[in-house]
Amino acid sequence: MASLQQRLNDFKQAFESGAPPYNAPHEAIETMHRATAELKATGIEDRALKVGDRAPSFTSFSQDHVQINSTDLLRQGPLVVSFFRGHW
Repeated sequence: MASLQQRLNDFKQAFESGAPPYNAPHEAIETMHRATAELKATGIEDRALKVGDRAPSFTSFSQDHVQINSTDLLRQGPLVVSFFRGHW
């Protein structure tokens, strides 16, 4: 089985080819590349957590709109945080 990095590289190549099933227009790909370059230029990458870093405690809302606290969840065991942009 290919490594995650290889699978990501393969997906990127397929997506950026503009071919089916993604059919991404060249202009959209250019926009994504420009936005990525602009983000990198801000230095945000250097401030992001790295592998092995401990994330700060936080309070957020669950998918059921219930307020949760990471410290409380960690008392129950390891915690995985997933960001879901939603569906539309």
